[in-house]
Amino acid sequence: MLQSQICNSLFTLNMNFAVIIQQVRYKRAAKALMKLNPDYLRTYTPEGIDEMEWENLETSITLWTQHFEVATKKVLLSEKKLCESVLGEILDGLIHPECFVKISDKIMAVFFRFGEGVARSNKEPQKLFKLLDMFESLEKLKPYVLEIFDGESGEDICARFRELEKLIIDASSKVFWEFGLQIEGNVDGFLPPPQDGSVPKIVRYAVNYLKYLSTENYRTTMAKVLRTEQTWKTELMLSSKQSETDEDLLNHAICNVMEALQRNIESKRLSCKDKILVNIFMMNTYWYMYMRTKNTELGDLLGEKYIKESYKAVAEESAYLYQKQAWLVLVKILDHDDDIKEQKQGKEKSIGRLVNEKIETFFKCLSEICDRHRSFYSIPDVDLREQMRDSTVKLVVPVYAEFLESYSGFLQRKVYPSPQRLQGLLGKAFGSNNDWNLNGGRNSGSLETDIRRSV
Repeated sequence: MLQSQICNSLFTLNMNFAVIIQQVRYKRAAKALMKLNPDYLRTYTPEGIDEMEWENLETSITLWTQHFEVATKKVLLSEKKLCESVLGEILDGLIHPECFVKISDKIMAVFFRFGEGVARSNKEPQKLFKLLDMFESLEKLKPYVLEIFDGESGEDICARFRELEKLIIDASSKVFWEFGLQIEGNVDGFLPPPQDGSVPKIVRYAVNYLKYLSTENYRTTMAKVLRTEQTWKTELMLSSKQSETDEDLLNHAICNVMEALQRNIESKRLSCKDKILVNIFMMNTYWYMYMRTKNTELGDLLGEKYIKESYKAVAEESAYLYQKQAWLVLVKILDHDDDIKEQKQGKEKSIGRLVNEKIETFFKCLSEICDRHRSFYSIPDVDLREQMRDSTVKLVVPVYAEFLESYSGFLQRKVYPSPQRLQGLLGKAFGSNNDWNLNGGRNSGSLETDIRRSV
């Protein structure tokens, strides 16, 4: 009887001692973490996360990944060792695991709550990269968590850790797939191209977004997310694509988004009635897509053949159609038409009048085309603009030079610009971005003034 009372008293004393250790060490551990100033952990509901400014949320997530690692690998690991040292001999080591978990539970909970809040918040495109940072951080932390919280007492913490990782994976994949759906179904896609034919913001954003996702920093992590998502699906239904490599999986996913972007561009093309503008728009946009993917990790994923056939070829075809629509009319005006040849039988006055009408029409049309280019259209890419200028000069100037040489005898009453000067006038239509007036306003001056100055 006395021995039983002594045993009960010792058990009670040990348990009370364990409770004191638990309370004291929890306060010490919490105090140590408070030195990191984790004020962001006070906001953890999805609604609260959604209300945060993006810059603040971005900073908070970065701090979360750093602080979670410090809390687990340094603070709580030290607390576990201390519990084992102080309580390890009591009741055959049965007390210290439970005591340690109670010290850790509230600390781990605040980190879990914040991560869960981010995962359950709105699926905005820019969140993908921070979600991938969180996933990568959890992947690195996982072996430490499973080791530190081993045994039956740590099962709940390990289960919540795995659930958080699952939430992050699910959120990352949803953000990515919804990004593609937003591009294709965006109301922006039903609007005409920009008034100057420049590259739409959605194209710039999407291409640079995918370029960043394809970098070494994120491509492996994103592939892991996609692979895990696919594994979950194959648990319910066999997939014919189980043999895909991670790179193939990522390539297929990115191609889907790029194809959605192309459908967005196509809807803009169909809504534009200005044939010159639509070809400038298509040329600018696909040239941008080609140049921004060529010789990049994104280009490597898509493949050189793919980007050449899907982007470069479309840009080149649009450039050809643009020249045909915008500049070929000048060539047709100066063609040696049969009506001039028919006048050659002793009708010099009629020939002269027709020749003068043609060249006057040529310069009037040239003035209108150049003024429109300088006032409304835009080719922001310097190399592309120079290519268009050079090919336009090669198209128009030789025809003009031949016309002057053939009919100079009928143009004696008025002096017209030389072919060299015409080349300079054409070049002004392809001036710098400042010359093109990207704000859509009309530049001062006109080709008629330039022609008068040139003679």
